[in-house]
Amino acid sequence: MQTQSIQPFQILSREEPSPATVQLTIEVDAPTTQRMFERALRYLGRGVRVPGFRPGQAPLSAIRRLIPEEQVRRAAGELMMDEFIPKALEQEQLEPYRPPSVDIELLQEGEPFRFKLTVPLRPKVEPLGEYRDLRFPVPPQETSEEEVDQAIESLRQSQMRLEHAPDRAAQPDDRLVIAVKSLEDENAKPNRYMVTLGKTFGELDNLLAGMREGEKKEATLTFPETFNDPDLAGKTLQVEIELQRVHTPIYPEIDDAFAQGLGYENLDAMRAQLRERITEQKVRYLQDQAQGQALAALRERSTVHLPDALIDEQLREEARDFAEELRANGLTVEMFLQQSGMSQQQLIEQLRERGITRLKNTFILMAIADQEGIQATDEEVDEIIRAMAEATDDPAQRVRLLEDKEFRHRVAQEMRLERALQKLLEIVQNTEQGA
Repeated sequence: MQTQSIQPFQILSREEPSPATVQLTIEVDAPTTQRMFERALRYLGRGVRVPGFRPGQAPLSAIRRLIPEEQVRRAAGELMMDEFIPKALEQEQLEPYRPPSVDIELLQEGEPFRFKLTVPLRPKVEPLGEYRDLRFPVPPQETSEEEVDQAIESLRQSQMRLEHAPDRAAQPDDRLVIAVKSLEDENAKPNRYMVTLGKTFGELDNLLAGMREGEKKEATLTFPETFNDPDLAGKTLQVEIELQRVHTPIYPEIDDAFAQGLGYENLDAMRAQLRERITEQKVRYLQDQAQGQALAALRERSTVHLPDALIDEQLREEARDFAEELRANGLTVEMFLQQSGMSQQQLIEQLRERGITRLKNTFILMAIADQEGIQATDEEVDEIIRAMAEATDDPAQRVRLLEDKEFRHRVAQEMRLERALQKLLEIVQNTEQGA
């Protein structure tokens, strides 16, 4: 008589709280749980010396007395999860999009091991809203002579050099090195600043105008909240101001030589290329606006199911990027919260919503790519990865770029996303070829 094998675990329940999440309640039978506890004891016992026994020869009863019960339970639970989670996922035909999470309900030696497995699945867009009727046209753009003049002036400003002018009085636009000393604290030391005359604040500008190097003046000044020294910002103090150095700005003449120094053929060519660049920037800005409007409309029309694990991962990424942005501007999260008046929870919710919006945009675009048949060929992906590999001087990094299948998949997906976004822009501008 042929005997039927008995499965050491069973799925007690399967729930689907959302189309992107499945929860399984799994139970491992008591005999298997007992064997796993014994296996865990033997494994942990390898690193324990039991008096009177050779290494690895001590009975389990002796080892048990030397190892904390919680350590044994944890090791037994890990052994069972490592073995039975993959089997449960295979049995239920589930492919996790992110690592599943585990909530242990019962883990006791000699009893069944029961736990709940939350499985994040690939996000789903069901349904994808209609997008071919969306219209956000970008009107033709022009650039005026005044705008070109402003761009040239900005370039001229960037080519400015400073010349020391020790023999004349300070004038507007001069760069001045000043020392500010509080007269309200006898132990105060002067602090040095570089300022532009006419661009500090009214009281200080009036005080500095006409001063010469080495000259000192005393005054009562109210420093604005935006002053770049937090020790002075927002305070009214009696101070001594010493003008230590005067630098006058020297600007280049706007002529062919100026244009050639910046890589243009001549001044006329520079004006023409700047006009074209400014016009392109205007169009790109309006296109970005149109893309944002189209995606916002599609978020309203579509239903995007996201697993909580992916949202939490995106929140961590948003928080990390936000903290880096603050550091680049000399701020911390704590300083931002104090200045903005937001609570930490309010900031987290704001970052969470921003992350959800980005995720929805991504998977809406992926759905559009699927629907429109947008792909990235192997040859196109190879070309990009080879270029990235050739750009690095690290041989190990070059090998990783060329051989990492996951990285290759990400490159292909990024290409599909970019092309889907471009397709959406063509549709909403009504410039789609063949339409």
